[in-house]
Amino acid sequence: MISEILITGIAVGITYKFLKREATTLEKIEYNIEDEKIPKEFDNYKILQISDLHNKTFGKSNIKLIEEIDKINPDIIVITGDLVDGEKDNFKVALDLIDYISCKYKVVHVVGNHEQKSLNKKYKKEYKEYFRLLKDKDIIDLNNDKIKVNKGSSYINLYGVVVPLEYYPYFFSNYRNKNKALDKNFMDESLGKIDKNSYNILLAHNPFFFENYSNWGADLVLSGHVHGGIVRIPKIGGVLSPNREFFPKYDLGEYNLNGSKMILSKGLGGSKVVIRINCKPEIVQINLKSKK
Repeated sequence: MISEILITGIAVGITYKFLKREATTLEKIEYNIEDEKIPKEFDNYKILQISDLHNKTFGKSNIKLIEEIDKINPDIIVITGDLVDGEKDNFKVALDLIDYISCKYKVVHVVGNHEQKSLNKKYKKEYKEYFRLLKDKDIIDLNNDKIKVNKGSSYINLYGVVVPLEYYPYFFSNYRNKNKALDKNFMDESLGKIDKNSYNILLAHNPFFFENYSNWGADLVLSGHVHGGIVRIPKIGGVLSPNREFFPKYDLGEYNLNGSKMILSKGLGGSKVVIRINCKPEIVQINLKSKK
């Protein structure tokens, strides 16, 4: 009996250490994106993508995350949503990180479903204050908006789109309307007509509408939300999305469609499901490569 208890205790301890390591070991994933529309001045331009932090910390005051960011020394940092957790009223982690990175780097931010959800929950007052404080930081909020990123005499366009919460239905609670289609005019109505002669990057927290983004004319989409499928099975992929959809179509990595590319980050944290198996947290470095 004692030996069985001892073996069980050891097994539980090993499992705990494994799960903790999986959830706290930070990876850097790197992509090279080549395109004839990328100006020569933007050759080797470094974009750092942060997604789905959900108030998670890597070391005291997020020092491990900050050190990895500084090693990359990006030209720009893009945050593709869910920096906070809409189920909680703690946003100090997010603001502290923004404080640091915005002092050193150009930072562009787009909201995810958790930022949207927070304004409909019991912490509405607290999150209104969070958004007010966020606006005081030296970052660019791209919610259904665009900017030109200039370098030398050239520029690229950077857009941010907000997909409404109704397009984030949960599998078990709303099966029939799961990931329902966006209206074909949604992108034009949200962001206007795109300049197809320029290189266009779209920040979109929700990856499930890649076809809409591609049809609209995005050359590169940077997305998150899916957390890599939370549990990853080799040669199969992610098992579960935060929407509780099994084996989501888009879970992680690079996707190509009709000349458009999408980089889907597995993100850094989690909300209700905080475990990760074979799905370590990541920051993403995108290197633009001019083919001119």
